[in-house]
Amino acid sequence: MDHVLRRALIEALKNRGCTHLDAERAAEYAGEFYQRAGGAWEVWCGQAAEDPDYYRVARHGGDASVYKSLLEERARDVASALNELERNDSDATGSR
Repeated sequence: MDHVLRRALIEALKNRGCTHLDAERAAEYAGEFYQRAGGAWEVWCGQAAEDPDYYRVARHGGDASVYKSLLEERARDVASALNELERNDSDATGSR
């Protein structure tokens, strides 16, 4: 995840009610595993044997998660923000 996308994710999460620190942590974690690929980011619950109580953000259930949280709402915020940022980036560049 490049610096511009990371900063945009932090701002998008803050706009969704995250504290600055929580938004920074989410962006840092997401940045380690983020890859731009096809498909929407979704929230998956309890599908990882090692983290059955976590809500995970991934493109597909079996994919590595870019974010995980015990709070479904926070995971949905991250998925929504990533989808919005990618959609806006595609609209701006004309790519899909």
